[in-house]
Amino acid sequence: MMTKRSIPFYLALVFSCSFYNCKSNTAPAWSHFHSTIFVKAKKEHKLVLLHLRANWCHWCHVMEEKTYADPSIISYLKQNYIACSEDHDERQDLTSLYSEYGWPATIIFDENGNELFKEAGYIEATEFLATLTQLRKNPRPLAAAVLLADAVPATASVKQQSLDKLKNMFRNTLDIDEGGFSFPQKFIDFETFEYALTHYQTDTILKQWLRTTVVNSIGIYDTVWGGVYQYSTNGDWEHAHFEKLLSRQATYIKMYCWYYKVFNDAQALKKAEGIAAYVNRFLSATNGGFYNAQDADLIPGEKAKEYFQLNDEQRMRKGIPAIDSNVYTSDNAQFAEALTILWATTDNQTYLNKAAKCVEFLNAQRKVKGAYMHGGKYTSTISLKDNVTMLKTLLLVYRATQNTDYKTEAAQLAKTITSTFNSGKGYFYTYIGNSAIRATYNVSENIEVCRVLNYCAHFFDVPDYKTTATAVLDFLTNEQLVHSYSTEPGILSAAEELSYEPISAALLLKNGDALKVDYITTSISFPRFYFNSSIYTKETITEDKKDLFESLDGNCIVLCTSSYCSAPMFNQKDFVTFLYKRVFANK
Repeated sequence: MMTKRSIPFYLALVFSCSFYNCKSNTAPAWSHFHSTIFVKAKKEHKLVLLHLRANWCHWCHVMEEKTYADPSIISYLKQNYIACSEDHDERQDLTSLYSEYGWPATIIFDENGNELFKEAGYIEATEFLATLTQLRKNPRPLAAAVLLADAVPATASVKQQSLDKLKNMFRNTLDIDEGGFSFPQKFIDFETFEYALTHYQTDTILKQWLRTTVVNSIGIYDTVWGGVYQYSTNGDWEHAHFEKLLSRQATYIKMYCWYYKVFNDAQALKKAEGIAAYVNRFLSATNGGFYNAQDADLIPGEKAKEYFQLNDEQRMRKGIPAIDSNVYTSDNAQFAEALTILWATTDNQTYLNKAAKCVEFLNAQRKVKGAYMHGGKYTSTISLKDNVTMLKTLLLVYRATQNTDYKTEAAQLAKTITSTFNSGKGYFYTYIGNSAIRATYNVSENIEVCRVLNYCAHFFDVPDYKTTATAVLDFLTNEQLVHSYSTEPGILSAAEELSYEPISAALLLKNGDALKVDYITTSISFPRFYFNSSIYTKETITEDKKDLFESLDGNCIVLCTSSYCSAPMFNQKDFVTFLYKRVFANK
């Protein structure tokens, strides 16, 4: 049993050794899933097993402690397979392809790299041995998954049919009575929340869903330490899986802040700040970054429900679930974005300082030749997700700080992404570099590319970015691909954003900095991604606003498109009223 005195030593040890060095002899002789693994498989006439796990995952622990510790499994794998194990958080090239299968993901290949078997979750040893034996005797490839890498982009009519279908699919997946989705796992998906928040004023069902979902999400919120658990099972919010992922903390901070801004729900903001406090206490690295996750289990493989019912003192007396101390770019960029929004919502400068320090760390430690690596260990591939997430955060932090270094970095990164990851076939590759699997597309990542590049087209005045974003939307809405979705509200948001230019707020500073701080915090906390804010002085005023600027006696705010400008607003109250009654309501 852990004691308070032993906790610092414990924290120094958690995940400080690799999966390969910390296991006993009662485990397979794990190899890495590297680019030449199938060369080795052909030479040895073996199949390849990939155990794709997560450090924080309960069922991964169970499979490692039981199935992979079984002597019959160890012996059979040694004779007939090359057994590979990888941390899915570290290997974005693999995660992008297999994320839908859940963790642990078990994938078995023949010596040519053809998939023979894919399964999510725990597999009992006897069943697993039977599967391994059958595949060895009859290594028949699975029916080829429809990757549609050369799919014909959707025409205008097909695109509209696809969008109509996606709207119906979106509605059918919502659990109106309990909140969340209508399937067994309960959590809040950000793209679903975002689309509902954008449209709730014209749809009472979405308003009800939002309120029910946010209120019931207290079931996956840790009321002792703060922070949000990954999800709940059994179709309700009362059977939490207790792992806490940094990326999830980021999205919930953002959602709770946005919900607070729209519905003035103080409990939502309290939860957002509680999440930030949890991360600060348990997941803060000394270098400005943030750790990846905290384990679901206090003792690996043993469910910790009773532990998470204890108070703080009781928990700390027993010790804490292990911290995965890896610092990954995409998750850290997401968290920096969330902290920036939390700063703007609360006016607590500490949050923005932490966000800026995190971005500076990523720029100093993860940037290589104009692009961002995922982590500090695996460097064979560079992922699209890391770089798009970083681009999005740089744009927001620039708007928050007005530090042009962030804008310059964002402009260069946008060029790097479009020149490096674009397949030329309507989609962006998930990674570049050397991997055992071929690069293809990931739907969620391409939705994000589509939306961010469309935003950049307006932000940097580069029309080619919108052309590229349109091509991605055409790919995402082709008939074959849409048929494979369960729900993708991010595509609906992308289609809407591509159909019009964003509203842009402009602060015209004629005399001093009056209105500046309030203008920035109001703009950054505004619950829309597709919204821009700029600040102009005598030296930076653009030609289209010069006449207005020269006619002013004091500072003012206007909201504009290329063909419209609002009347000048001279105080924060009028600006807030205009934003939420006109812009947010799409009036």
